[in-house]
This record gives sequence, structure tokens and C-alpha cells, in this order.
Amino acid sequence: MFYEPVWEYEEHMLVSRPDTANYFICWKPKSVSGKSSRTRRKSTGTSDLGEAKRRLIAIVKEHEELHPMKRRPEDVMLLDVLVEYTEGMNRRIKHYYPASRTSLKHFTEFVRRSGINLVSDFGHDAQQSYIHWRQRTMLKQGYTASNGTLNRELGVMKAALRLAWKRGRLESYPHIELLQSPPPRDRFLRSHEVRRLIEACEYPHLHLFVMLALHTLQRPIAIFSLRVEQVDLDWNRIDFLPSGSMQSNKRRPVVPITPSLRPMLEQAMDESEGGFILEYQGHPVSTVKKSFRGACIRAGLDDVTPYTLRHTGATLMAASGVPLRQIAGMLGHTESRTTEIYAKHHPDYLMDAARSIEMLFGDSPSTIANTTRLALPSSI
Repeated sequence: MFYEPVWEYEEHMLVSRPDTANYFICWKPKSVSGKSSRTRRKSTGTSDLGEAKRRLIAIVKEHEELHPMKRRPEDVMLLDVLVEYTEGMNRRIKHYYPASRTSLKHFTEFVRRSGINLVSDFGHDAQQSYIHWRQRTMLKQGYTASNGTLNRELGVMKAALRLAWKRGRLESYPHIELLQSPPPRDRFLRSHEVRRLIEACEYPHLHLFVMLALHTLQRPIAIFSLRVEQVDLDWNRIDFLPSGSMQSNKRRPVVPITPSLRPMLEQAMDESEGGFILEYQGHPVSTVKKSFRGACIRAGLDDVTPYTLRHTGATLMAASGVPLRQIAGMLGHTESRTTEIYAKHHPDYLMDAARSIEMLFGDSPSTIANTTRLALPSSI
């Protein structure tokens, strides 16, 4: 039977034959050793060329998922790797995942402008070009071109390339060197600043966001994606991990509902149109940057971001003497991580050490006398 080539995609050929109007797909499967076997054919079941092309692409993706073949970095498109990673992240955690989507947006524009298309193209020089381009664009938009922002974007690309390599889709990938990490922000609001910020919230959805952030200590993305069914008023709990999702490194804990927060949640649940706790005009809220910035200006607060509220809650709890283990449970941190960040704010921080120093070196004669009991080496 005579087959006439029509279109080729990823070593799969779309062909036609004279005895039928339907198109066929021809390909040669490769073994583990890389050798091609005999040609296989499959009908697309359609005579529409556009639909036949779409079915060919679907079959190629199906074959790649079932039998991934390592490909050279010079044969793989950089954005294809990032798109696959972004789609996988959104399927896995089943909620809006801004880091990967933001990176995809910026890398798409960078590829369009620079012509750097292949994985093999994204070496050291290309990475530096990306960094300089993003720094210029952020400064033009009035944002600080921080190393932290750039590291998040480069980190997503690094994770995408590494995942493609681990799954056997890439033979190798360029090393991505991140910038020096900035020191963590230690800005938190004092009690009087918190009150001023709450009073400056003009929009109901912003006021609810601020209260949720302060009362639950959760990250903004966890609050934006919180759905009505995740709030259990009977047990007085909020489960910030969406049903069917897996925990990531940024854990989403179950936290109690405070008495002040409960009536706000009840109202939000009653008024929700799309199933989300935080909505504006019937649509889920995905950012409060502009309205939050306006509230901070009215409240006279500098260097404050939505994320500051999480740090504020944990810091003031530690200063009030709340056990660090309970703060860790609210944050979704390990206890050691919480101790590292918030122990210095606890009223008992290093008090035993301070009392010991006072006993050893204080001005009291009895304290000085007590030091003579220590058996010190003669060389000291």
C-alpha cells in the first residue's frame, strides 16, 4: 500500500493513502539500546488534517510518558521542559502555583527576545543575560531587583531541568548557579502597627486576608487557595492542604480557628460564590499586593509585605511565651527551624546562660567566691 507523507512531528509521520480519506500515523519505536524496530502504523480515525495533527501530537506525548527516551539537550526546547514541569506542579498540588507560572511567563518573554530556545543554549552566559534582563525590567516597573526574586525564578527552571533528567527525558542539562541569597527579613509589626494596618484596610477581602494571615500564620498562597470545604466549623479547624493534594516542602498544616476569626469565616462561607473563602466580586483572589500597599501607606508602615504578617504572628507569639513547638505546628515548620528563627524573641531566650554568666562574673562577692570552687587547669 502506498503512503504519502503529509506532516512530521517528533519522528512520527502523518501520512495519507489513496483508499481512504482518513490519515494515518507512522513511526518506528526504539528499543532501550536506541535501535529502531519495524515501522508501525495507526489510523487517526479522521479525515480532518488539523484534528489528525492534534491526535498525532497526543500519541507522541503518550509514547513519551510510557517510554521516555533520553534526548540530548541540543534537541530539547527549553520552554517545553518548563511547561511540562509547571503543568505537573499544578496537577500535583491542585491549586494556583504562582512560582512556576511566573517563571514560565518571564522565561517565555526572554526566549522570544533573546532567541535562546534550546536547553543546551541556557549556559552561564545565557543565565547572566536572563539575570540582567530581569533586573532591568523589574527596575523599570518600580520593583526591587532582589536576588531572592531572581533565585526563585532560576530555581524553578533548575527544578524543571532536573526533573526532566531524573525522568529520563534529558541526557544532561546545564548547571544553573543561583545568586547569593539575601539575609532573611526580620521585619515584623508591633501590636500598635497591627492595629493601624487593620484599620487601614478599606476592602472587605483585604481585611479578611489580613485577619486570616495573622490568626493562622499561613503563607499568602495558602490563604488565596483556601476553599470553603477546608474549613470545619464543627471541629473548629482549618485544613490548609487541599483535598487530594500532597504535602510539599512548604507544609500546609491544620490550625485551630480563633474566636475572633470564626464569625468572619462564617460570613465568608455564606457569601462565597465560587467556593473560595477569599473572593472579590465573586472571583477568587490571587493577589492583594496593590490594596495591601495602599493600606500600608495609609497606616504609615514601611517595608511591609503580605508575607510580613506570617512572621509578625509567629514573632509576637514567641515574645508572649508561647512554646516554640506550638508555633512550629502553626507555621508548618520543623521545631528546629522555628527555634532557629524565633527563639530569640522568646522571654526565656538564653536566660539560663545569662544567669550562669551572672553567677560566674557578676559583681556579687558571693558569686565571685563561688567561682573558686571550679577546678580549672593550672595553665589558665
